[in-house]
Amino acid sequence: MEKPLLMIPGPCALEREVCEAMSWQPVPHYGREWVEEFNRVRESLKPLFGTTEGKIYITVGSGHAGIEAGINAIAAEGDRLLVVNNGFFGERIVWIARNYGIEVVELRSEWGEPVDPEAVRDALDRDPMIKALAVVHGETSTGVLNPIKEIGKIACEREVLLFVDAICSVGGTEFLMDEWGVDLCVAASQKGLSAPAGLVILAVRQKVWDNLKKRKKRPVGWYLNVEVWRHFEESQGDFQPYGITMAVNNVRALQVSLDQMYREGLENRFRRHHEISRYIRDGLASLGLELFARGEPLPLVTVSKCPQGIEAEKLVTLLRKRYDIYITGGLGPYKEKTFRVGHMGPLAVPEVADYFLAALKDCLQQL
Repeated sequence: MEKPLLMIPGPCALEREVCEAMSWQPVPHYGREWVEEFNRVRESLKPLFGTTEGKIYITVGSGHAGIEAGINAIAAEGDRLLVVNNGFFGERIVWIARNYGIEVVELRSEWGEPVDPEAVRDALDRDPMIKALAVVHGETSTGVLNPIKEIGKIACEREVLLFVDAICSVGGTEFLMDEWGVDLCVAASQKGLSAPAGLVILAVRQKVWDNLKKRKKRPVGWYLNVEVWRHFEESQGDFQPYGITMAVNNVRALQVSLDQMYREGLENRFRRHHEISRYIRDGLASLGLELFARGEPLPLVTVSKCPQGIEAEKLVTLLRKRYDIYITGGLGPYKEKTFRVGHMGPLAVPEVADYFLAALKDCLQQL
């Protein structure tokens, strides 16, 4: 077991082979040979998104770059956008959308509670001017997995675009974009995909392009504009299917990680993450701790309430100093009241879970 143990909600620890790919001498970010390599990565991502219909786009940036690009694609200034807000990253979507001049309709749920699909239906029925719906799949501030399948069915019935932030779910648990009716989905390289941070991935289905044709106001800007991405794809796709300098070694490291996933088998990988998630939740309960999430748990991140009288920062610091384990505290109003543990990629194994739980028990006793 190699330390330190990076057990934060992302980025995740990396396999040695993935790290080595980052040290290779780079090649040009254009040319037919590179495009073949790049397109192989894009195709390898499709099963993880659960799409055969969607077009995969990769650009350099954090997950937030993908969120901005997605919002820019599904709604224009003055449009009404329904945002499910039941955690820190739901609030972040609200903030970003409002900065684009979009009229946000918030559907707020208590942090720790999954959104009720019927509440989504009611919100759409009350406001027929809503053009699109945005929701976080795996809310890392609370450890909740929102019911995208059920929400997608409602979005299809009401004929609104569905945008999903799956940054902390794709690659670690099942995501079926086509089957669930998700029109645009964003992921990033550093969580469920077990690769270095630095790449954002968008999967875009045809309904988004059809809607863009009808929009009176075009997506704004250049860098985070899917119409610009599509322009370069169509005009120079066989030489450089984007207008930027691509992070070549990040893409190569991502492919190494994807190859490892397929050798393991996606069903096996998803099962492993779910089993370790359950194991850690049971271990926390055995220590007398209360989980923060009250719905279906996110299998890559677990959020626990701190025991009375113990602040998250003190626990996080002691674990790091004594055991070389990195976890983190909560977000927003629960910053010192909860702690968050990531268990994804190579660290989603019983050996690491046992070590963490034993270390946590000791630190709680010391505090």
